[in-house]
Amino acid sequence: MLRVELRRSEFTLSGVCVTCGATYVVEKVECILFMGDRQIGNVCEACLKKGSGKLSMVLRKQAETLRQRAKVLDELSSHSIDCPTWNEYLEAIEDKDRESEKLNRDEEDRPLMIQSRVFLIGEGIVPREAIEGLSSEHLRMFLTELDISKWPIEIHHLKKYTEIEIDDSYLFRIDEGM
Repeated sequence: MLRVELRRSEFTLSGVCVTCGATYVVEKVECILFMGDRQIGNVCEACLKKGSGKLSMVLRKQAETLRQRAKVLDELSSHSIDCPTWNEYLEAIEDKDRESEKLNRDEEDRPLMIQSRVFLIGEGIVPREAIEGLSSEHLRMFLTELDISKWPIEIHHLKKYTEIEIDDSYLFRIDEGM
């Protein structure tokens, strides 16, 4: 005879229901299926809720599902499988880690934008015509470089806009329309 025992669980664990195959989370109480003294596996709350009368039916349905999956796996096992080596897998992980590190370094190396200049463009104080023909590199230089002597000649016409005094409280004002 099969029986389900309830045991307190000190931990939150993930489990696979032995009766229906669903994955679920064991929170405070673990439901365990036993055959005599032998532990068979965990039972999810949904199956426990169905009660003793329906668990046999759930087990039969799960057994049929597993038989069908076993047929598919058996058929697949007769084919040869081209698979990357373990070292190729590890190299792919290292490549991904290097990419991630490079992106992080790029972010750290990227100069911060000068808020007042972003504001000048956003509010239309710098006229559209003054920035329309600029390359993205020139625009980036205007938005990030404090030292105007480092600017290329193509953006010197924007110098006059950097001299406009903007009160910080105006920069951080709360839009009254919000």
